Amino acid sequence: YMDTKQRREAEVRSLLEKLSPDMIALDPDSVGGIEESNLIQRQQRMRDLAEEADAKKAADREEAKNKKDKKRMRGRSKIAKKLGRKNKNIVDENMMKLKELRDQE
Repeated sequence: YMDTKQRREAEVRSLLEKLSPDMIALDPDSVGGIEESNLIQRQQRMRDLAEEADAKKAADREEAKNKKDKKRMRGRSKIAKKLGRKNKNIVDENMMKLKELRDQE
């Protein structure tokens, strides 16, 4: 079985195999070239990238806090446990009598 990352990678590979090689082209002038920028611009770009990454991490953390946890139950009696929890919250005459008796003792 493949996880989501492997499945995505396999899908990309299959789509790339469908393309003919002459359809895939790179600009030979830009490949292997050196970007000519000064130190200040490079530092500003790195700072901007770091700020974006920090903002994304903060948003992911906030989203993780707000996300509800899945209730996973494993075992043979999970339906019985669900029904038991539902019946536990029902308040009827018998439950009221039991509570009164407990309070009296």
